[in-house]
Amino acid sequence: MKRSRRAIKMFLMVSVVLFGVWTWSHLSTAGGTIIGQAQKIVGIMSLIHSSYVEAPDLDILTEGAIEGMLKRLDPHSVYIPPADQVKIDEVDHGEFEGIGISFVIQNELITVIAPIPGTPSERLGIRSGDRIIEIDGISAFGITNEEVFKKLRGPAGSTVNIVIARTGVPQPLEFTIVRAKIPIRSVLASFMLDDSTGYLLLNQFTATSGIELDTTLTNLVEAGMTRLIFDLRNNQGGRLSQAVEIADMLIPGGHVMVSRLGRKSQDNEVYYSTDQATHPLFDLIVLINGGSASASEIIAGAVQDLDRGFIVGENSFGKGLVQHPYGLKSGGVIRLSTAHWYTPSGRLVQRPYDKGRGEYYAVRYKDPDSTDNGDREAFETLGGRTVYSSSGITPDEIVEGERITRATIQLLNKRLIFKFARQFVDENGLSSSDSFNEFESGFVVTDEDIESLIELAKADTLEYPPPALERDRDYLKTQIKAEIAQLVWSARNNYYRIRTKNDPVVRKSLELFDDAAKVAALWHKPEKG
Repeated sequence: MKRSRRAIKMFLMVSVVLFGVWTWSHLSTAGGTIIGQAQKIVGIMSLIHSSYVEAPDLDILTEGAIEGMLKRLDPHSVYIPPADQVKIDEVDHGEFEGIGISFVIQNELITVIAPIPGTPSERLGIRSGDRIIEIDGISAFGITNEEVFKKLRGPAGSTVNIVIARTGVPQPLEFTIVRAKIPIRSVLASFMLDDSTGYLLLNQFTATSGIELDTTLTNLVEAGMTRLIFDLRNNQGGRLSQAVEIADMLIPGGHVMVSRLGRKSQDNEVYYSTDQATHPLFDLIVLINGGSASASEIIAGAVQDLDRGFIVGENSFGKGLVQHPYGLKSGGVIRLSTAHWYTPSGRLVQRPYDKGRGEYYAVRYKDPDSTDNGDREAFETLGGRTVYSSSGITPDEIVEGERITRATIQLLNKRLIFKFARQFVDENGLSSSDSFNEFESGFVVTDEDIESLIELAKADTLEYPPPALERDRDYLKTQIKAEIAQLVWSARNNYYRIRTKNDPVVRKSLELFDDAAKVAALWHKPEKG
């Protein structure tokens, strides 16, 4: 028995020593050891704790240390505090629980921009432009965005009582709303631009994006679509899995769509398109700009490299890093860059970040007539066209988007165009019983209307002088008409129908489908052996 116990003790001692050697070797770094470096941080925290002029909050110090370390890596490795992670999870999972409105705080009251389709608010008849003046018996005047979320969101099945002021209705309207799960839509708009051309606007990649897109494409094909403008402008990305799923809907089977490569083998993966396409191979144009990043670039890169369609717009952002979330006990999350992703031809689109975050996030526009690609490495598409790595995806046809003045940006941020449109609807008696098609084709925003908007802007405190708005007169007319369409018919789709009609990138794209067809003719399906 004694011999057996000595053997066990010896085994445990050897195990501890071996584990220590293994741990020490794995904690070794170029600058010494992780333990040694961590001691510096502990020493500084101890010094602050014992000697700082006021008693410090150690949680804040710890979070600051984490954030500081991650900032030294790359712009996309970040620490997300618990409260922020809850909001991110809602978007990522594609739903939250509440009453189902998009809103803005205007004149210190909640003003409904639009009810979300298929939600309790829409079913009860809440409209764009309604003002919520009371929630559960308490005045909503002076409410903040955070307070709105706390009061209107809640578990599905619970109720909230609201009182609404509606223009043209003399008495306030009372509603008891049963909260429900509210979908966060990835597809912001989809409709036919003409008898054969569909338009689809995707604004993010969440858990439900693939399902939404599949349904939307089916509806467009049933409406007669044989060619599609797929708008990914200002789509900053999201789930890699959803980018792969959507690319698979557009690209025939057997092709590499994207590949991922990191330091660890588990971070490496190659994604192939399958033969499970449920939609015909319609002609395809993808729109991108400087706000298109990550998952958007994965789709644009795959379409371009495989000559599946034509890329139109402006240079994309250039985010080729993949983040993996590591949950902390506190509920916070570290999103750490663990791999690069590459297009089918092998391009890495990641833009340099060695000059700091300010330079990294600076907006850049490529001269449409420029042929200078600097020292970017050249690659070939499936059909032999030349494309380049680094700093994003360069479109096949560079078309500049609208450039508006800071004065107009300020009007948009303050929702003054929305406010003007609401006043216009109230004063002119427009109604949802009117024909939207007649409004779309015949309604004109006049120069006198723009002057009235400028007078409204003058009455507000604006940093930029209203005369600067003159340059954006045509843009403002379109924006006013789009806001009126949304207010009267309570549909975000109608807002975008008006916007796209005068969008220079969309208009130019309609002229480029012949070029898109020529590129698609280069494509060939891989042989199966």
